[in-house]
Amino acid sequence: MTKYERYQDYVIKDGKLVGEFETMYQDFDNPWDQSFRENSVLSKSMVENILRISDFKRPYEIGCGLGYFVEKMRVICGSAGGLDVSKTAIEKAKVKFPLCHFDVGDILEVEKILSFQPDCIFMDEVTWYVLEKLDEFKNLISKHFKGISILHTLRQYPQGTQQYGKDYFTDLKGFMKYFEPVVDYSDWGSFGSKADPCMHTFFFGVVK
Repeated sequence: MTKYERYQDYVIKDGKLVGEFETMYQDFDNPWDQSFRENSVLSKSMVENILRISDFKRPYEIGCGLGYFVEKMRVICGSAGGLDVSKTAIEKAKVKFPLCHFDVGDILEVEKILSFQPDCIFMDEVTWYVLEKLDEFKNLISKHFKGISILHTLRQYPQGTQQYGKDYFTDLKGFMKYFEPVVDYSDWGSFGSKADPCMHTFFFGVVK
C-alpha cells in the first residue's frame, strides 16, 4: 500500500509542492521511468552531446535520483558524481552503479559537491522542486563554483496551464533571466515534442 496512488503526487499536487521524495522512493521502484527514460528523452541526448564535445572529466548531477544518468556521464567522461535528497534513492544508486560517486544531500549542501571537484554541474528538471532555495543556491555557486560549467534542463508548462512557480519563470527567457546574474551563457534553446505538451528548455554556460 502506497501513501499516494501516483508517484507524481509525492512531488507536486494541485499546484503546490509536496516534496516527499524519500517516501516516494520507498513506495515506488522506478519513478519517472528512470530505468529506461534516459534512452528516449531528446533533452538527454542533447546533454550527452554537450558532455562529449566539451571534454568534461568530472560532471556532477544535482537531483540524480536512482543514478541512471550519472552512470551515462561516467561512461562518457570517465568519472561522474551525483547528489539526491533521498537516502533510499542513493542507496539503490550505489548498488546499481558502484563505479560512480553518490552523495545524500540537499541542493544547498555545496560542500558535498565541492568534495568531488566537478568541472560541470548538471541539473535536470529539479528546479521546480527547490524554488524556495534557488536564491541561496545562486549565491552559493557564485561564491564556490566560479569558472565551473553549468548545464541545466527544465520542462516549461504549456501556456496558460502553469499553477506552480509562476512567480519565478514561465518560459526559457524568464528561466535564463533568473540565472543571468550568476551564469555566463554560451548555449541555450528550447524544443517541443508531439508526445509531450511541455516545452523542453536548456541553458549551458559558466558560473560567473
